[in-house]
Amino acid sequence: MDPISKVNLERITNGIYAFTMTLMVRNITTPVAGSITTDTSFVLYLVSVILEIIDFAGAFLILGMFWLFYFQMFHRMKTFDFRFIYLHLLSLMIVVFVPFTQSFASMSDEVPASNILFQVNYLALSLVLVWQWHHARTHIELLEPALEETEASFLAKKFLVPLGVAVLGVAFIWAGIGYIDILYLAPFVVLGLFFRSGPVKAG
Repeated sequence: MDPISKVNLERITNGIYAFTMTLMVRNITTPVAGSITTDTSFVLYLVSVILEIIDFAGAFLILGMFWLFYFQMFHRMKTFDFRFIYLHLLSLMIVVFVPFTQSFASMSDEVPASNILFQVNYLALSLVLVWQWHHARTHIELLEPALEETEASFLAKKFLVPLGVAVLGVAFIWAGIGYIDILYLAPFVVLGLFFRSGPVKAG
């Protein structure tokens, strides 16, 4: 008997990602009541939160990427075992930490090392993603029978992209390199350049 149905796993994944992605908007500072009374004060407020908005948008897109990756993974699996379920629950727990770790991003100007929390969170989520797909590939009874090795290998390489970017982010912070926000776009550039067309079918 399967430990849990695909539908139930997809439901809890949808719910946690939706909740987390919504919760992150609270990290954008809202204006104090009565503080915006003129166009100038409105512009000054927007300027003061622009980096928070960029951080929110970047983290939102990254979580959206992981959400899509997991559904690409689920689509190619016919069932789950208990180890896969435990790994997935671990990944969902890591996702729930994102609003907390991403909230420190606004401190990066005064405390550059504060960025490390989100990057470690990102790294942990990337590692579990790769681990889950490796587990599925090494237990072929979990996979759809029609799944070809070329497609499974293609996905494995695709899932390495966020891991590489996360490692790069940690290295940037460790080396004291600024402008780390640009790394939000890096996985999408790599995916667009090298993984847009899908695997080449044999034959």
